[in-house]
Amino acid sequence: MGKTRFLNPGLIVRTALDMGDREGGADAMTMRRIAGELGCDPMALYRHFSNRDALLDAVADLALSEVQDPDAELPWDQRIAATAAAFRAAAVQHPGITAHLAARPPLGEHGRRLAAGMLDALVAAGLPPAAAVRSFQTLVAHLAASLAMAVQAGTRDHRWGQVRDMVNALPGADAAGDDLFVVGGEEQFRFGLRLLLAGIRAEAAAAATGERGAVDSRSPASPAPL
Repeated sequence: MGKTRFLNPGLIVRTALDMGDREGGADAMTMRRIAGELGCDPMALYRHFSNRDALLDAVADLALSEVQDPDAELPWDQRIAATAAAFRAAAVQHPGITAHLAARPPLGEHGRRLAAGMLDALVAAGLPPAAAVRSFQTLVAHLAASLAMAVQAGTRDHRWGQVRDMVNALPGADAAGDDLFVVGGEEQFRFGLRLLLAGIRAEAAAAATGERGAVDSRSPASPAPL
C-alpha cells in the first residue's frame, strides 16, 4: 500500500470515479480497492461515507456535475429532451457509475438541480401539479431503464436475430422484426423519449381543455385512462 494522502470526501469521490472510468465497471469501485488506490485503510473511508451506497451516490453526483442546464428560453419539450439526453450521455461516459445511476435516483446537489429544471419544464408545458410530478417520475423511469440496458448494450447478435425471427412470425408483423432496436442503444432511448414527450403534450392539452384524461392534482388516486 502506498503512502496515505490526506483524505477528504472530494478526493475519495474523484478517485472512485476515475477508477470506474479506467477499469470500466462498478466492480472496480469497492471500498477496499478505492482505499488501495488512495493508500489508506478501508475503514478510513467510513469516516467520510457511512457505506458504499453513500459513496457511490456522491460519485454519481460528481458525474452529473458535467450535465449543463439547457437554455431557459427553449420550449419545454426541448429542455426536457436536452436534459435527459445529457444525463444519459454523462452516465454512459462513466461506466463505473452507470448501473448505480440506473438503480438509485440521484438525490445530490446536481441531481436535485436537474430534477428542478425538468419539473419546471413540465409545469411550463401546462400540466397540473400531480401530472407534472408523475410525468417527471415516468421520465426518470425511462432514463433508469435505458441506463440499466445500456450497461449490457450489445449488437445485432444471435439473440437479436432470434427475437427478430419471433417478431416476424407474429400475425400482422409484416417483417417488422428487422426494425428492432439494439437493446440499450441511444437510438432506442431517443425513440422512447419522443413517445413520452408526445404523451405529455397530449396530457397538457387535455388539462388545458378540462378533459378527464388529464391527471388532476385534487384527485391523485384517479389515473388517466390508458
